[in-house]
Amino acid sequence: MKNIWRVYISDLKRLTTNVVALSVVMGLCIIPSLYAWFNIMSNWDPYGESATSLMKISVYSEDEGIDLNGIKLVIGDMVTESLETNNTINWTFADNKKDALELIQSGECYAGIIIPKNFTKDMLSIMNGNIVNPSIEYYENSKKNAIATKITGKVKTTVQNEINTKLISTLTEIFANAGDYLSGSDIEGSDIISGLKSKLNHISSTLDNYIYMMNTFALLTESASDSIDTTKLLFPNIDSMASSGADSLGNLSDSVDISKDIVGSALSLMNTSLDTISSRLDELSSTVNNITVGSQGNSLSFIKEVDSKDPFSTEILDSIQNLIDSQSPEIADAKVQLEKLKNDLEQFTGDAKLTDSDIAELKSVITTDITKCKDRISDVKELINGDLSSTLTSSMSSMQSSLSQAQSILSDVPGTFSEINSTLTEYQSILNDGKANVQITVKYMSDLKDNINSLIQKLDSITASQSFQEIMSAIKENPQMIVDFISSPVQMNTVEVFAISNYGSAMAPFYTVLALWVGALILVALIHVKVKDSDEIPGVKPYQKFFGRYISFFVIGQVQTIITVFGDLFYVGIQCKHPIAFTLAAMMTSFVFTFLIYSLTVAFGNIGEAIAVVIMVIQVAGAGGTFPVEVLPSVYQYLYKFMPFSYCMNALRECVAGMYQHTYGKCLATLLIYVGISVIIGLLLAKPCAKLLDKLEHSKEKSGLFI
Repeated sequence: MKNIWRVYISDLKRLTTNVVALSVVMGLCIIPSLYAWFNIMSNWDPYGESATSLMKISVYSEDEGIDLNGIKLVIGDMVTESLETNNTINWTFADNKKDALELIQSGECYAGIIIPKNFTKDMLSIMNGNIVNPSIEYYENSKKNAIATKITGKVKTTVQNEINTKLISTLTEIFANAGDYLSGSDIEGSDIISGLKSKLNHISSTLDNYIYMMNTFALLTESASDSIDTTKLLFPNIDSMASSGADSLGNLSDSVDISKDIVGSALSLMNTSLDTISSRLDELSSTVNNITVGSQGNSLSFIKEVDSKDPFSTEILDSIQNLIDSQSPEIADAKVQLEKLKNDLEQFTGDAKLTDSDIAELKSVITTDITKCKDRISDVKELINGDLSSTLTSSMSSMQSSLSQAQSILSDVPGTFSEINSTLTEYQSILNDGKANVQITVKYMSDLKDNINSLIQKLDSITASQSFQEIMSAIKENPQMIVDFISSPVQMNTVEVFAISNYGSAMAPFYTVLALWVGALILVALIHVKVKDSDEIPGVKPYQKFFGRYISFFVIGQVQTIITVFGDLFYVGIQCKHPIAFTLAAMMTSFVFTFLIYSLTVAFGNIGEAIAVVIMVIQVAGAGGTFPVEVLPSVYQYLYKFMPFSYCMNALRECVAGMYQHTYGKCLATLLIYVGISVIIGLLLAKPCAKLLDKLEHSKEKSGLFI
């Protein structure tokens, strides 16, 4: 041990008595720290907004937009306006597409975004059913800088999110405004839903009155039919009634007067039924004319409801046909037009995917059908109020005249009543048909009333629920909050584990370890690793020379470490939660590196130095200093566990971000293995290789080219 120190003291005296040598050593102590500091500061925050905001990306929108009910909508302009307030990138807005592409090709901009002409049209294609996914052209210049394109590549996601958020917020705002309208006031001062319920209740009450009237008419019809039955029962006993025939026929004449009133009511009912059909045709015409692609769903629901209730039934026309007892061209035409209208409605409601042109064509056809139906209904009404009314009136008058004549005849002699019996039977048949039609009408009205009452109950159930009240309250008080929520319903809360404040601090372990390796390489390149014969101290053994000369390398390496670490902590200002442990780990790293490289050089000379350079290159590429080892080629993933860089950096990272269990101690303990390897190389392999190294040194000197 004494001789080891004697070798070191001898080296120290020669160093301190030579100004040039001392200056060189001072430079060796400082150079590694400069390497570490400059690299750490150059990587301080390359992905932060302050850095990326200087990178230029060209932007140009060709979007022509679309016209929505007189409102010009251009989503491309909305995107560019949003980017103008985005400071993540230095957005450069070009005047035209050619200038935007020129900025990219010249390298002035790293990338570019071109929004095409039909962007808004494709974005809103979902409204017409022909969905086209909109696209944006993204250009990037990979030639200028490899890493720059990785940074600007995030722009694609940024712009895509910006567009998606803008579209969702716009649609949500429309729905929120619709909800605000529902919760607003109608012309009577109440909210829209309450107004709707009031109208439905009024319709239900009106239907009650209609049903009562129709039931009353059915009772009158049944009473008239019973009267005729009673009268017909008298005919088998007509001979016995001859004496009192005049009185009976007088009563029958009174019944005919009542029947005339009933016939008038029947004609009025037919007119009312036809007016109802005409009114429903007007409602259907209004609904069809208001159909657009956006409102197609609600309108089709109404048309399907109309079709399912079959309000355009031809049964009333059949009843009128029976009354006339002959084929009427007016009634036949009306039935044909109603059937055609029903068929066109079925075609309209059967296809849910109709284009604008399809809808326009069907609307035209159905509107024409409705007009023709109304014309035919008008013709039937003229028939009822004209020929039918006059025929029935004439028949009743004729019947009454016949009864008067019969009464006069029966006053003298009994006669035959077969003709009267036939007339009464025909009249009774007409009354029974009218009663059946009245019953059908009553059933239709009852079903309609039940459906309206069911709808009212559902509205009451919905509006009474707490969820509906909360939604309406939110829409009234803060509709923008709903828009913001649906635009971005999920918020990502990042919980950082072992957080590091900046990229430079995260890279400090790598560049510090690399600087210490470079410092050790410079030492063996400028300082002799072997003690010369002229410098030999008597009685010193080879292993003592080995350790004695290494002490100088160790001391200089530690000075390099102290300067580098203190500069990291106090000059550069990296994050470090455990500065003392950071310093100790760096000192241990320097010791391992200087000892390993020193041993390689002692054993193999210049070849050992070359081996140290190769080891450094492999470790820079595959020790996980810049990229995760998992993304490296498989050969580096295999060599990773044998590289001293890995354990040195992991120990320093524990100090920078925070300790996890015993990782720090395990890394430093693993480095001791390399100390043992260095001893084996420097002491055991040096002697067998000595003769070979002497020959190599002699050949180098003989060439006159190598040091």
